[in-house]
Amino acid sequence: MDKIIEYAPIILVIIIFFVQYKIFVTPAQLSAVKSDLIEYIAEHYVSEKTYRDNNISLENRIDRIDKNVNDVKTLLISIVQWHGNPNN
Repeated sequence: MDKIIEYAPIILVIIIFFVQYKIFVTPAQLSAVKSDLIEYIAEHYVSEKTYRDNNISLENRIDRIDKNVNDVKTLLISIVQWHGNPNN
């Protein structure tokens, strides 16, 4: 019993520290933080399925643009060669 009385101030300070800095939370506080976190994630991030769909769509558009640029390049090269030919 004497040991408990001797260490009581230290134990009390440690308990007050835990309460003051909210080291331990109640299940109600935890569920509130969880719902806030889920709401934040829903507002600021997209699902993996949406990301993959948009990524595939973007890749297809880039491939079509590359093909069109190559077609234009080929056409310009043929025009330059045709105008550079002394027979024309």
